[in-house]
Amino acid sequence: MLSRSIFIMLIFDILILFISTSFWYKYFNLPENLFIISIALITIIGFIVLFLKDNYKIREFNISSKNYYLLFEGIFIFHVPLLIFLFTIKHNIQTLEFIGLNILTVYIFLAAYRNLFHLYLFKLKKIKNVLIIGTNKEAKLIADEIINKKALKMEVIGFVQDNEEENIIKDSNTKLFEQRNLKEVIKNNNINIIIIAIKHRMEESLLTNFVNNIPKQVKIYKMPDFYEMVTGKYYVSKMSINWLFYDFMNSRSNIYNFCKRTFDIVSALIILTVTVPILLYIGIKVKNTDGASAIYTQNRVGKGGKIFKAYKLRTMYVNDYKPEEGKIEHTESQDEDNRVIPFCKFIRKARLDEIPQMINILKGEMSIVGPRCEWEDLVKIYSKEIPYYKCRQWVRTGWTGWAQINQGHCVSNDDIAEKLQYDLYYLKHKNIIWEIGILIKAIFLALGGRHE
Repeated sequence: MLSRSIFIMLIFDILILFISTSFWYKYFNLPENLFIISIALITIIGFIVLFLKDNYKIREFNISSKNYYLLFEGIFIFHVPLLIFLFTIKHNIQTLEFIGLNILTVYIFLAAYRNLFHLYLFKLKKIKNVLIIGTNKEAKLIADEIINKKALKMEVIGFVQDNEEENIIKDSNTKLFEQRNLKEVIKNNNINIIIIAIKHRMEESLLTNFVNNIPKQVKIYKMPDFYEMVTGKYYVSKMSINWLFYDFMNSRSNIYNFCKRTFDIVSALIILTVTVPILLYIGIKVKNTDGASAIYTQNRVGKGGKIFKAYKLRTMYVNDYKPEEGKIEHTESQDEDNRVIPFCKFIRKARLDEIPQMINILKGEMSIVGPRCEWEDLVKIYSKEIPYYKCRQWVRTGWTGWAQINQGHCVSNDDIAEKLQYDLYYLKHKNIIWEIGILIKAIFLALGGRHE
């Protein structure tokens, strides 16, 4: 669901695109019969590109040169289709001037609005007060997430103690409240949000206390739901994995499976067709480097733990590296890894070395979107050391995925455990429209060399 702030920004962006494009189009007397098509192109493609480049994650838009560049990059990209369209019909200097001035105008207004919103968010917006019910590790985790995400504009007022669970909140500056004083605590501290972080089954008396003492204007969230909302990750625990099982089993659909398989085949064929000339060129260069084959296979783990041979374009010198428990020294995306052939560093960042996996997708061993297909030797290690790791094998592994575009590649246990949270979030919320968006976002990241 779109927040009010994002909805307002969306409307503002569409208006700016419409007004600026209309003004400069008329100013340069471009063909009247192409006016509506031009406006539609710039507005629709503009919104899609800005969305995929995370320009509507407005809480994360900091005033930095990187964000200014990414905004300009997005605006430039969505003007390219219009430039090509107009230039094929009327290739003159007016067309180039129109595109150039429109890019500049749109950039100035969109950057200015985002600056104003940043000022409002961090200087003017009212802070929401949060009360957490529970004093266990889940309560502390969600409190830390809120504290670390300043852009949420939320403040943790304190915790309501739960007598049935261990209290791990030891900070002397933290306020601890009694359940019997709940009504007074909410009123005296102007509480806007309550997060329930109690693991055990709540009894009738406790639930009745909540019903009688929490005003209707106060929003209430279960800790796992709130955690998902602010992180885009699934909270992993013994109980939540059981909930995920029911969500996953009840969401199975033949229509979804058909649409996803169709999406996989069409996408894989398009990607292979477009990239074959590039892959041939890279393959020849790799072959000439050390004489070894440019394509190799590696045992990867797929759906249900099934082992299959994944195809890859070789970007490393031939080596016999094999990971061992407690001694995982290399990652597949380390630029400083001396196993990497020098000219292949960008190829790895752009994910071109994994394009041959489209063959695995066509064979039905992989999907375009899903949890990353990991090396068999790594899966054996992670399955022993990371709880519930095998749950990601409930679906086909993917060429890209929610975890890949949010976190990138990693091998340390802590990072892999976090990546598992992204994968399980995908399992819970998967749908074909979202997956198309993930693929397009991955392509944007890959073209910019930012898809780790």
